[in-house]
Amino acid sequence: EILRCLVGSEMCIRDSSQTTGSIKDTLDCAIAIKEGGIVEAPVIDEATRSDLLACINDCGNGISEMRLSMDAVRLLKSKGDAFATQIKIVWQDASVKYSDGSKGYLSMIGGLSSDPKRAKELADNITKTVAGDPSIKAVKKLVADVSEAKKIADEFSLNPEIEVFLKKVSALQATVADLTPDTLTWLKEKNLTSKLKIRF
Repeated sequence: EILRCLVGSEMCIRDSSQTTGSIKDTLDCAIAIKEGGIVEAPVIDEATRSDLLACINDCGNGISEMRLSMDAVRLLKSKGDAFATQIKIVWQDASVKYSDGSKGYLSMIGGLSSDPKRAKELADNITKTVAGDPSIKAVKKLVADVSEAKKIADEFSLNPEIEVFLKKVSALQATVADLTPDTLTWLKEKNLTSKLKIRF
């Protein structure tokens, strides 16, 4: 009986430690999402944070007083899982909004850039990162890739008329009528006249 209690206690402590580690990783990820500028407001509200800390403290006290129960560990795991799900939902929405403009520019001007292969690779990386699970590594990767994509777009200094033209080009809908004097001037300035083809 004593042995069973000791084994049960060890399992509770191990599960509590793993769950606490998982919650810490999720909290660190939530902080990284905010600090990376992917969201404006903090990802975790004060009530959720207090609730998680209270559960962690209960488990910590249970360990130090040799009274940790499996129910306390299950409650902690349940709260941690709910928090992780909340962060995934925030990531799925916020990461798309954060990267959409840059990825769109890459699809428009990537082929015209000095390194089209890298532009395509960046667009693919952004798509893959956004579709994956949130993590500190994913946050850093997305921020770096979006920053690099913005630098590529900034080289082209796009105004609304040029943006409309490039969207039509990338959708294979541009016509000779879209080659306005301003558009032609812009194409010449950027040395892009030989990169575009006219077809029937």
